[in-house]
Amino acid sequence: MVKMGQPAERIRRVRFAPPASASGDVEVSTLQGLRDRGGPREHLDIQRLDFDLLIQIESGSALHTVDFTGFHLGPGDVLWVRAGQVHQWGRIKDIEGPVVLFGSHAIDDQTNDLIRAQAVRPRNHWAAADLTESPVQPALGLLLTCGDQVAADRGELHQRALSHALAVLLVELTLVEPLGSTPAMRPTHQAYGWFRDHIEQHFSTWHQVSQYADRLGYSARTLNRLARQHTGLSAKQLIDERIILEAKRQLSHTDIPVAEIAAQLGFDDASNFSTYFRRHTATTPATFRSSSRR
Repeated sequence: MVKMGQPAERIRRVRFAPPASASGDVEVSTLQGLRDRGGPREHLDIQRLDFDLLIQIESGSALHTVDFTGFHLGPGDVLWVRAGQVHQWGRIKDIEGPVVLFGSHAIDDQTNDLIRAQAVRPRNHWAAADLTESPVQPALGLLLTCGDQVAADRGELHQRALSHALAVLLVELTLVEPLGSTPAMRPTHQAYGWFRDHIEQHFSTWHQVSQYADRLGYSARTLNRLARQHTGLSAKQLIDERIILEAKRQLSHTDIPVAEIAAQLGFDDASNFSTYFRRHTATTPATFRSSSRR
């Protein structure tokens, strides 16, 4: 499942390397299987995944943290850790259930784009109560059955069935609304999705709205209007939000010097970065690092 690629003081990057029994970009396993394969120390470190991780809890409970948000997992809950997010396992030995690991090309691009466009801010956790009346459980059952078939016979049709079953599960999860909540805000303009994707790709070097506007062929005013329409934030605030998230990840989970973090995030010196960070968080990088570790 993993290949270690970063020094110990950095966020540990976990790459997708399924066993020979898996099918292409999809691996169906269990929490017990992950523990057996990884060993006792595999799930102790903070991790940044190069693939998506989907878990359903069948028994037990644990706290799982994804980008500074802790999710209390119990029976029936589903957790989706998306590629690029930083997460930390809780007491993995206390929980059991199926696990699906999949790479970026596990489902077709059109379905992937529709899933990404369905919510302004993608969701990580679904409580069991939210899933009671949904087709998610039957869809997961179909995926697990397809996974068993592929393990026995990795023919092309079986692999295609596994990919389609995964797509069905992800679509049904994406359509679930939390109980008692107002419907999630949906993107209404394709350009907002492009802008969001470009922020993810370029936030460490492009800090100004004009840079994204030039690349996308829209005016800065249009990007601001779309950003406010979808999130209530300006385009610049969305860029700043992503930069600050990465800064917090590095400060909280690594021992990288502040000056190096500043350089990674496109700041010409540590002083400018510290001023920027303090303006957006009301604290200094050093203070945030210290308090987050306490």
